[in-house]
Amino acid sequence: MKWRHLRLARRLIWRPSSTRGQLTFQYTVVFSLLLFLAAGLLYFTLNWILFWNVDNELQNEAALVKQYIHFDQGKPVFDAGAASESQSYDPRTIFNVSEILNNEGIPVKSSPELTAFGYSVEPGVLKSLLAMKPPPAFTTEGRRDEQMRFINTVLRGPADHRYLMRIGTRLKPINDAQDTFLWVMLMLLPVTVVFSAIFGSVMAKRTLKPVTDMTHAARAISASNLSRRLPTRGRRDELDELAETFNAMIARLQQSFAKMNEFAANVSHELRTPLQAMQGETELALIARAPLGECRRVLESNLEEIERLNRMIRNLLVLAQADAGEMRPRLEAMDLNELVRDLVEQMRAVAQARNVDLRAETSNPVPLRADSLRLRQMVLNLIDNAVKYTPPGGRIEVRVERAALAHGRSEARLLVRDTGIGIAAEDLPFIFDRFYRADKSRTRSAAGVEGCGLGLPIVKWVAETHGGSVEVSSHPNQGSSFVVHLPLAPVLAKTKTTQRSPEADPREAGTAAKGGASRVGVA
Repeated sequence: MKWRHLRLARRLIWRPSSTRGQLTFQYTVVFSLLLFLAAGLLYFTLNWILFWNVDNELQNEAALVKQYIHFDQGKPVFDAGAASESQSYDPRTIFNVSEILNNEGIPVKSSPELTAFGYSVEPGVLKSLLAMKPPPAFTTEGRRDEQMRFINTVLRGPADHRYLMRIGTRLKPINDAQDTFLWVMLMLLPVTVVFSAIFGSVMAKRTLKPVTDMTHAARAISASNLSRRLPTRGRRDELDELAETFNAMIARLQQSFAKMNEFAANVSHELRTPLQAMQGETELALIARAPLGECRRVLESNLEEIERLNRMIRNLLVLAQADAGEMRPRLEAMDLNELVRDLVEQMRAVAQARNVDLRAETSNPVPLRADSLRLRQMVLNLIDNAVKYTPPGGRIEVRVERAALAHGRSEARLLVRDTGIGIAAEDLPFIFDRFYRADKSRTRSAAGVEGCGLGLPIVKWVAETHGGSVEVSSHPNQGSSFVVHLPLAPVLAKTKTTQRSPEADPREAGTAAKGGASRVGVA
């Protein structure tokens, strides 16, 4: 029930919806509370000062009157005849608002003004006042609700008789000053609150102006205009940090869009070229009414192009599923040396057709637990890249070795080295990036081949999925070296499900010279 009331109270409290309104509301509330606290503190401080001055003045008056009181037959008598004109206080005037009480509370001497005020001291209170040293000052009200402030002084007579002398003053001037102060504050507080709200709104608008500018700038940014950036003020504050963070995000988006556009252009080109070739050959065969042998040749050529397109689409699906984390390798015991020997023998015919010397250097078995199909795809992509970008008369070396690491660990290393056209230094940091394609004119003119640019990203993904890595070193016209590091006890990357994609048959990566993965042009 208590929490329900709190929730109801929170709903009843009005809160502005905009950030500027909330800042203005909070500033006004805080300023109003501080103003009320300051006004209350000022009021009580003024009240204390006024009463302190009254009490101090009454004490001085009581000390002066006491000098002109003597005792006659045991009773106090006030004699102001010896008062000097140079004194700041006239004892006779002071004594007009005073009285002297014996220990029984009976007035021995009382001024007419105080008698008209109508105030008497209870016997019990009188005894307490006579026993105090010194008796305290106090405020009381008379018959007409008029307040007076009294100071008490004890007079000692013969035989230790005690009398209480009270000297008072009216508090009407002080009460009027207090009322005037309260009236002024009550008049000024609402006006001050209104001005504080206006000032808070202006300050909130000024504070949020950079945010407003960033909002307008962000609305002007679209997918076709990612070159614009949010403005910064150069103050290195939180707003500048926010703007710089958004600018960095926009820069990454711009880079991603550029890579996606390039990727779309490359894929469109890769799909258009074989489709146009198939369409031209088919139309020519139909128009010329080619004989059966020529029709068979056209169909075989079209089949080869279809296989190439099918292989490219399967590689795209592999990369898409890898990005989504939907593929996880199925580990099994295998020998990396044996796998490399089989694949080298499989690709030897392709290399010989290009007059390229392909050799494998394997020695002792290198057993490890890995996904044989994915590893086969990775090795075939590397060998196929080397074959396509090595000119006739070149040499390709494939070597497997076992290397010792620190802390008693070891790893398997796969080296694929060729004497091909090499890779430019400016392309090396990016050849494994998705949606990146190097200078196509140099690679095509130098190698006479054209790839769809999907092999090396798959190589990197397979290596990293098995907890390994891939390195490359190359110089133009001096060949390239790819080194794959595979731990013998691989730490698998986290993925969503265990699934083998039927769209990516690694055995197709080595199909003879009909396309395949490119070394420097990757998607």
